[in-house]
Order: sequence, then structure tokens, then C-alpha cells
Amino acid sequence: MGNIRPERRREMIFLLLRNHDENVGLTIHEIHSYLENQGIYVDTNTIRRDITSLSTTHGLVCSESKPVRYWSSKDFQIKHELRLDDDTLQVLIIALNNLRKISHEYFNDYAAKAEATILNSLDAKTGEELIRSKNKYFFDYSSSGRPQGENTKDFQKVMKAIRENKIITCKNESPYKDNEHNIRIRKFAPLMFLLSSGVPYFLVEDLEDRKIKKLRATRVTCVKISKIMHQSSFNSENLKTNSLIGGWGGIEENSIDIKIICDKVMATFFKEKKIHSSQKVKNLNEDTFEVTLACSHSSEIVRLISSFGGHVKSIEPSELYSEVKDIWENGLQNVA
Repeated sequence: MGNIRPERRREMIFLLLRNHDENVGLTIHEIHSYLENQGIYVDTNTIRRDITSLSTTHGLVCSESKPVRYWSSKDFQIKHELRLDDDTLQVLIIALNNLRKISHEYFNDYAAKAEATILNSLDAKTGEELIRSKNKYFFDYSSSGRPQGENTKDFQKVMKAIRENKIITCKNESPYKDNEHNIRIRKFAPLMFLLSSGVPYFLVEDLEDRKIKKLRATRVTCVKISKIMHQSSFNSENLKTNSLIGGWGGIEENSIDIKIICDKVMATFFKEKKIHSSQKVKNLNEDTFEVTLACSHSSEIVRLISSFGGHVKSIEPSELYSEVKDIWENGLQNVA
């Protein structure tokens, strides 16, 4: 570990001193010993230069008595300096404008402010080049469409609740539920924000039945943030987010293993468009391919497979095949 970058070494020194105060500051020699124990071998003069640098950027302070001891000031606000090359700046501008174009209106003002802040911090020439380049970018909706909703304020409150680990009350309206369900005030602990092809969702713990639920963000209204912080046993590691497929399906303990035998046309779709992280496409022979994935069961995945019609040769599991077959048969009957 001896050949680490100076920035990384200074970061380690700061993380060490951040846990100390004026009562238990560390000397240069104590810092030197700590680094040696981590396999980092530098002389004390190098550490002194690191301390001087960190004093400006990270608010390190020292004692007046000897031996001189160092610690991190709790009152200092760290200022981060952004050093971005032209390619990185271009990617940031594209990402911000793409978010404004394809996702919820909640992002519009914040993305615009972020872009303005970036442009204003640049020299005039670079800023003008980036602005001119914007005319060469075009962002279009996917088949998922742009989420439409008039709940920007509610969206903002839920995002704040996620940051602050606060419980919320709200309505969760759905066109598939009755009026009794839609007018009921619910109580949720927001856990995660999900974004799928521009469509936003909230992953919450329902405090009534203690189940994890995925809410479409545009349907969450009348949000109020409580003063109560939630202590959920769920986190990003034990939530079964890998069972989700796009915006489809819920959080499930066990995903289903799907295997589709298809022709080249359908296989090309899955080669060019990854709809799930587990997705694999295998060439069996000249015009026969195998598509496999493990995800939650949903009506959307059924409709997606059925949309390929005669390009499908077989489907597993049998339950999934039956649902696809029903769509085909009902469609033929309705057309007839």
C-alpha cells in the first residue's frame, strides 16, 4: 500500500484526525506511526506538508503547547474544489438536460440551477462552448413515456423525508383501486428513490402492515413530513431490489427464472436493450436463441414477451407461458 497517491494519503490523515478534538489531538510522530501501521512509509516532513495543506482545505487546527497536537475543527465547513475536464463537463450537461427532458418536473428547476452553477464557475470560453454544444443534443422519451404529475411539492417532501429518515403521511392514489383506498391517509417510512427510464418510484415501508411497497411517485399526494424519525430494519443491502425489472413488479424474496427460446429478431431486441441485470442471450444455432433472466413476476413482463408473437418458440416457466398464451388467444378472439 506504500505507493498511494498523495491525495489518498491526506484523506487518510484527515479521517484519522476527524475523530479527535483538542483534548486528544495527535502529534506528527503519532500520525507517522499510524501511517506506518497501514503500510504507508513517508517521512515526518511529508506529513507536515500534508497537515499544512489540510489546514487550509479541511480545517485542521493545532495546539499552542508542545508537543504540538493536531485535530479537525468541528466548526469548519469543507469546501470541495471541482476539477472537471471537457469530457466530464459535457457528460454532466447531457445528464442534467436528459433528466429535465424525460423525468418528473420536480427535477426541472434543480437541474437548471445545477447547470447554471457549473456554467457560471467556468471561464467564458469554456462556458460558451458548452452552451453551443447543447444545440447538438436531443433527448426523446422512451416507450415508458415521461411521467406526468402535478405533485411537485409532494415529490420534494418525500425526497426530503428520504434524506432525513422521517416518516410521512400521504395518499397513494391508483386508477386500479377503489375510492375508499384512494382517499385513505397512509403512513410510510420512505427508504429509497428509484428511477427507471425516467419514471420515478419510492420504495417505502408501510407502517400499518410492515411490508415493503413500491409507489409510483406521480401518485403520491397530500404529503406531510412528521417529526418522527424511522428506524427501519430494511436498508439498501437487504432490500430485494435485484428482483425489480425496470419499473415493473414488486420487491420479492424469490425471483422467478425465465427462459425463452426465440428467433434472431427477438434475440436482437434483448441484445440491444438490457431490461434486467441478470439478462443473458445465448446463440443455440443459426436462428435459435435462448434468453434467460431472473426477476419478479409482473403483468408487464408477460405483455413484453407476448408482443413478440411468432418470434417466440417456447417459454418457461409454464405459468408464464400460460399467461402469454391467454393474451394471444384473447387478442385473436377480439379481432375475429
